[in-house]
Amino acid sequence: MLNQIPELLFRKHAMWTAITLLMVWIAIFAGCLEIKREKHSQKEIKNSLQWNIQSYANFLRQNLLKTGEKYTIEYEPYEFIVDTDYGSTLIQNLIEPEAVLNIQEQLGIKDLEYYDKLSKIFEYVKYNYDFVIDPYNWPTVEETIKAKKGDCNSLSLLLMSLLLSAGIQAHGAISNGHMWVSALYDDEWHVLEVDRDPERKRIYSLPGFYQNPVYIIFSDRSEKRKLSVCLKLFKNSG
Repeated sequence: MLNQIPELLFRKHAMWTAITLLMVWIAIFAGCLEIKREKHSQKEIKNSLQWNIQSYANFLRQNLLKTGEKYTIEYEPYEFIVDTDYGSTLIQNLIEPEAVLNIQEQLGIKDLEYYDKLSKIFEYVKYNYDFVIDPYNWPTVEETIKAKKGDCNSLSLLLMSLLLSAGIQAHGAISNGHMWVSALYDDEWHVLEVDRDPERKRIYSLPGFYQNPVYIIFSDRSEKRKLSVCLKLFKNSG
């Protein structure tokens, strides 16, 4: 009987190890499904913006809660890759200050004060380009200028290009299936929203919408909020 004790202990340890590994894999699989489902939902909801605002509002309320649970408020370097008609590229490569120099001259902002430059550039993009829902298209700045229209992504990249070319500190932000620009003045970061639709703007006013975006896009790099410790452990286990 005493000789059987080590074998029984070994079997018990092996059983609990197997159960633990099974639970970890179930959690990892569930997490993967959740991430895939979230991405899919963002595309579906964004496609339906023009005719189903309520669906987007419901999606946002759920997504804001999930985002808070999934990520910390700290950021780390991240390669944000997007697809264009010319292939895949890092999103910061679509920020093109050189492509907007002619617009700067047309606006006559060279000798304006910092805030006046910022305001004139923002008003130019906001009121001279049509806002369209086109979540799959990542055009160049030149293409957006030529088309005189764009979605939140393309108009935000155009706005960033203009601001940076004029010496305005600015970065892009992406979260909740939406992109916007934040610019620095009076020692504070202020949201510059290019979407003028009153219904969607009411949704953007939900508490926390612009706070701690998942992605921050700079002219030379991108950053993403860090995963929570729990999700990071599951990811590393995979």
